[in-house]
Amino acid sequence: MRTANDGGSTTSPRRSSIAIATLLVAAPLAAQSPQPNLYHRLEVGASLTTIILNANIRVDGANGIGTDLDAEDDLGLATDKLEPRFAMRWRPWPRHEFEVGYQFARRTSERVLNRDITFGDSTYHAGGDIGTKLNTDQASFVYRFAFHAKPRSQVGLSVGFGALFLKTALDALGSGGQVQFSQSDDVTGPIGSVGLYGRFLSGNRWSWEAEARYVKVSIDRFDAQVGEGGAAVRYVAWSHVTFEGGYGLSAIKVDIAPTTSSGSGSRSGRIKYSLQNVRLGVVFVP
Repeated sequence: MRTANDGGSTTSPRRSSIAIATLLVAAPLAAQSPQPNLYHRLEVGASLTTIILNANIRVDGANGIGTDLDAEDDLGLATDKLEPRFAMRWRPWPRHEFEVGYQFARRTSERVLNRDITFGDSTYHAGGDIGTKLNTDQASFVYRFAFHAKPRSQVGLSVGFGALFLKTALDALGSGGQVQFSQSDDVTGPIGSVGLYGRFLSGNRWSWEAEARYVKVSIDRFDAQVGEGGAAVRYVAWSHVTFEGGYGLSAIKVDIAPTTSSGSGSRSGRIKYSLQNVRLGVVFVP
């Protein structure tokens, strides 16, 4: 005759079997990692970048004369610096994406000139101490259309617009670092480029992307040649957080023609400028 304890002993293995089966089913689901996605509706990114710069600048005076300056050799500006970068991507439809971004690039230095230079309406003589400020921030707007749009791959057209915000100041320094006279100028150069981009998933957490664009265009007094490109690798850490490592390049040459009007906005000259950035950042997906 079976007792109550006997009945309990027969049901216990069944319960254990059900619990084990549940764990076997749930364990793989719990272990699944967040999946990368090429079609997020909104992404906001911030990164710290090592920018590598090479700038050649000429700002003509009222007489149309100026000196071609190598910002690094002539003015002693650093060739690399840590700066922040911000970007936001918005995808209102699966094949269409808009991105806005801003890269800071600001440098200052002091040095003794090794040759005479003319900057704007001022001449600085060899052997003189000068203080230099050079800001070359870049704002960008990019439209992308994916003519190939698959769950794990995306290839399309990329059209970029933007501006190079050039702010320069040269100070002639006397004893004690006092400014004897100064010349400054601000120029905003329009930039733009057209090309292709591609994005691809790799494994459960990784994705990578690459892009290249170029254009030669004339806008008002500005004749510009612009080449832009870059690549990035992303790792999905959590469902709303992705880490990104990337490289970017902007190579810009802008010739500014003279005008009959007066004022700093009428300056003529040339900007030959390249910026490379090696960045590490975080992308947030709301």
